[in-house]
Parts: sequence; C-alpha cells; structure tokens
Amino acid sequence: MKAEDKILISGKQTKVGKSLTLYAKENISLTLKKYFSNFISADVLFSKDKFNFKCEISMHIDSSIFIKGNALSNDAYGAFNIANDKLKKRIRRYHRKLVDHRSNKNSNKIQINQYILKDSEQTSKSTDEPVIIAESEEIIKVLSVSEAMMHMNLNDQSAYFFKNVKTKRLNILFRRSDGNIGWLDPKK
Repeated sequence: MKAEDKILISGKQTKVGKSLTLYAKENISLTLKKYFSNFISADVLFSKDKFNFKCEISMHIDSSIFIKGNALSNDAYGAFNIANDKLKKRIRRYHRKLVDHRSNKNSNKIQINQYILKDSEQTSKSTDEPVIIAESEEIIKVLSVSEAMMHMNLNDQSAYFFKNVKTKRLNILFRRSDGNIGWLDPKK
C-alpha cells in the first residue's frame, strides 16, 4: 500500500478540494518519510471555527505511537502548515530519543544472558534443576525511566530490564494486570 493511500483527508461541515487534499497528502508523507520508513495511518480533518479554519492531524505511526496536532488560521492551507510544523517538531524530538547516538557507547551497557525455564511442576521430579528451553544474550542499556518506558512500549514488551541513569542500579518496568506500569527500583 502506498503512503498516500494511508492518509485520509476529510472536512467537517467543510468541503475539501482536490488541490488541498493533494497538498496535505504530499506534505504528510514527506514529514513521515524523513524519519519513518513505514506508518500505519494519518488522518487530517479540516473544519470551520467561527472566522478561522481549524486543522487537526492524527498520525498512527507504530502500534503504540500516536501523534496529534491542531492549529487555527484564516485559511485552510495556513492551518495545515502550522499543524504539520508542530507534528514535525514532535516527530523529530521523538526520533531523537529513539536514535540517541550518545547512548551507543559500550560503557553504558551491560551484557546478560537470558534463560527460559520450563515450569518445575511440568518437569519430571527426578531432576533437581529445571530444563532450559531457550537462551539468548541481551544488552542492558543505561536509560532514564521515561526512556525505558518508551522502549518497552515500542517493543510491545510486558517487562523491561534496564540500568537507571540516575541511581546506577538495575531496575525493572513491567505492565501490571490492571494496565498500569509498575517500576521496581531495589534499594541497597
């Protein structure tokens, strides 16, 4: 599916012409293509607000990434440009957090081994040690809590293990059964 097909332009009690539709689709796809190779959808809604035009843009970039922006102007093109500029700034900031080149130093990472163990009740009772089903190597990053939460959400994980940048201790973020996020920060 082409990027322009994922962008929906509509008007609320306002007719949106072909040139405005093409202009909005081209600019939205340019905004997104600079930082993301693929996105889920983008919706642009034009409406009339007393004497001004209002433009609301909603972008669904990844499974958990939604970005919204709106603006008012005396014409529809101006409202779109202002809202699009706001979104460009938000996407740039978000992308900068994702690709922070300063945190790529190996001194800020700890390498660990991960083991997946078979449930002890299901294994035969003749062995004292559990059976290892899978193992992999992971790198623990030094992150702030907000960055760790962003990584956990971006990777759609239920838990995230990281080294806290402030306390220099190993921490765990996890998704609770009630939908909230829990944070474990062991004290000395």
